Amino acid sequence: MFSKSQLALLIGAVLTVPAAYAETTQVDEHMVVTGRDHGYKADNNTTAMRIEATQLETPGQVAIIDEQIINEQRASTLGEVLKNDASVSAGGDSRNRERFSLRGFEVGSSSGFLRDGKQHWSHYRQPVELLERVEVLKGPAGLLYGKSAPGGLINMVSKKPTHETQVSLSQDIGSNNDSRTVLDVSGALNEDETLRARTVLSKQTKESWRSYSDGSTHSTERVVGGVFVDYDVNNDITVSVHADKTKDHGNVDSGAYVVDGKVIGGDERIWDAQWSKIENDVENYGFDVNAQLSTNWALKTGYNYQDFKRNDVESFPDFSKYATDGTIGHGGSDRKDHWVFQTAYVDFTGEANVLGMDHQLLLGANWLGYDYKRNQASFTKVYVEPGNPVPSPEINTSKKVKKSHSHTDSYGIYVQDMVTITDQWKALAGVRFDEQRGNGIKETAVSPKAAIIYQPVENGSIYVNYSESFEPKGQVSNSSSRQYVNDGEQLKPVKGKQYELGTKWELLDNSLFVSGAVFDITEVNSPLDVELSSGKWKKTQDGERVHRGAELAAQGYVTEDFSVSASAMYLDAEYTKHETYQGNRPVDVPEFSASVWSRYSFVTGTDMNLGVIYVGERFGDAANTFQKDSYTRVDLGVAHTYKYDEKLDIVARLNVENLFDTDYLAGGGSTSSKYPGATNVVIGEGRNFMASIQFRY
Repeated sequence: MFSKSQLALLIGAVLTVPAAYAETTQVDEHMVVTGRDHGYKADNNTTAMRIEATQLETPGQVAIIDEQIINEQRASTLGEVLKNDASVSAGGDSRNRERFSLRGFEVGSSSGFLRDGKQHWSHYRQPVELLERVEVLKGPAGLLYGKSAPGGLINMVSKKPTHETQVSLSQDIGSNNDSRTVLDVSGALNEDETLRARTVLSKQTKESWRSYSDGSTHSTERVVGGVFVDYDVNNDITVSVHADKTKDHGNVDSGAYVVDGKVIGGDERIWDAQWSKIENDVENYGFDVNAQLSTNWALKTGYNYQDFKRNDVESFPDFSKYATDGTIGHGGSDRKDHWVFQTAYVDFTGEANVLGMDHQLLLGANWLGYDYKRNQASFTKVYVEPGNPVPSPEINTSKKVKKSHSHTDSYGIYVQDMVTITDQWKALAGVRFDEQRGNGIKETAVSPKAAIIYQPVENGSIYVNYSESFEPKGQVSNSSSRQYVNDGEQLKPVKGKQYELGTKWELLDNSLFVSGAVFDITEVNSPLDVELSSGKWKKTQDGERVHRGAELAAQGYVTEDFSVSASAMYLDAEYTKHETYQGNRPVDVPEFSASVWSRYSFVTGTDMNLGVIYVGERFGDAANTFQKDSYTRVDLGVAHTYKYDEKLDIVARLNVENLFDTDYLAGGGSTSSKYPGATNVVIGEGRNFMASIQFRY
């Protein structure tokens, strides 16, 4: 549901703005929302090389989704941003956080996300309002970032203070009483512009299109605030500090119950108890220093402190009795989690000429400190018929309150050398050593990387690379459900190894960037649980996965008025060695997927957007017993930009998501021998609207 009066008012304003100003306003032909128009094309990235490098110089695939697309789509979650890259597939969103797979491998909360190149604990919905772009680094990234999955990393790049004064105020109103206000103010604080600051504030309230058994709806209130300050100490040294806070409080919707392809209870049914809630409170503080030490050498260093507190009250619906007596079990817990995530790094970059060849060197080290505390009290389970409210929870005093505390420290040192052999040939080589300590365990890993780049012409390059990744796995540990005969045995890190061949080209007078690659990734040392005849278990590391695929991407102007951001991926992913799932396909990994977002600009200052997302058939569980159909979703947008005067632009926009009201199952899903079908499945939302107005000074 949505507030018809508010939405109608804003939609009316959006649609009447072009007519009201058509005769009195002269608009630049390519005026767009963000004020900088390059047709979605990004020439540089900061993630893949840990140095400023052009796309043609980077021996790997990096997708860049910048502020222009984020703004045009009015994205408010990271998932809404990452839908623009076909190599990323969405998983479940239970516990009010988003999960993703990249090239078919799950992106871990503690090891798969970066904020400004530093590891970032991403166990919550990320504050997109603070970001100027998102970079998706594909393939193993152990050399520069340490522990991570073989699929790659997602780097969220924060907004930066500007020299000139900029003010942006926007208001979104959409379906399901979705309302978001964003204020973004930036500029110099002194006359010589050596001190600059930027402040971003956002508040969003939203109800779900799904409802609980008592008729109430899932609702969310999210408040985001961030401050970024840059200070030029002199011409060679800049110090940057940042602080941001996210409060994300809302009810719980763990997803649908699907049996034989049918959504039990209908698309709008939320099975969780109506009193379920999750409150996330996250703070980040830190600094970065960029110093030019000499003509050839520079220093970058930084630190971030992340404090994340979560109060999670859930009922965890149990469907084991649903087929026999029609009741749903509700137990759950009142759980309090506290994470402290600290990161620090130092990088030295330099240039040197040795034996007539230019070397671009990177020497660096980083530290990651992880601390986690949990306090969890269980509820007494009750069984309720669907359609009846779930009674208020009662603490189960017969069960012990679960308390835990863990701490690890990870250290890494790395060296990388980019060698210019000739004008056409470059080579990259590097190696990293990592050590992780915690709970009496020490784990080490060595991660190499090598690449060759060939530029046959100035606007094109061909590359081949080899890279590795690793993920520490600690010790075998008994649990309440499984007793291991090798309890206490230390596990080896899971390793990822990739071979990739790719090419990149700047076409149409450098206005369109296209790239493509084929890759082969093997993950080894995957832990497996093997059941023994005694009823006990043994944890082995005999598992293996192989993911082979090809991907294509294009960003930029196709014509003077038409720009596009498009990507497509084919992926053959399989458990090649597994006690139970050998030959199966991983969860939520389609064989083929594609995404297109385009804009056509009219001379009147009106822009039309068309987006198409295709996701192929996928399995919703590792056992491959639950399959989701393919789907195609079409999104549409229209915007008009006009100049109120020389300094003030006003942008009115209307977006329609899922234009044809397509039914589809999105990410997530878990199965059990206790009941048929799958739970925790995300249902794709039907047709919905968003009207926006933005004042940009």
